[in-house]
Amino acid sequence: MIFIGGIAQGQKNLGFLQTLICKKCGRYSSVSVFMVYTYFSFFFIPLFKWGKKYYAVSNCCQTTFSIPDEIGKAIERGESVSLRDEDLEIMGMADTICSNCPDCGFLLSPEYTYCPKCGRKL
Repeated sequence: MIFIGGIAQGQKNLGFLQTLICKKCGRYSSVSVFMVYTYFSFFFIPLFKWGKKYYAVSNCCQTTFSIPDEIGKAIERGESVSLRDEDLEIMGMADTICSNCPDCGFLLSPEYTYCPKCGRKL
């Protein structure tokens, strides 16, 4: 008898959209919330999930933020939730020395005093 099973990672868009000012680039934009999880499947049917983590992605500069599990679970249940600035933690950007222009989003190096794309003084 042959059994086909495996462990994989999945991602689900939770259908949550909120407008706010991006912590990374300073633009007024919206964020979408996603859940990333690991699951076990048997004969290509997912049986159970574990290791759920919740993330928000800004639509302006595509920065990924981690959000607390309690807030992510509330969004997953369909509860009315509002993300605050302190709920968003920038992922993978802590060591970055570059930033984005607040007007046009152009990636800037620290030595720039003006944005080369839109001319804004920094």
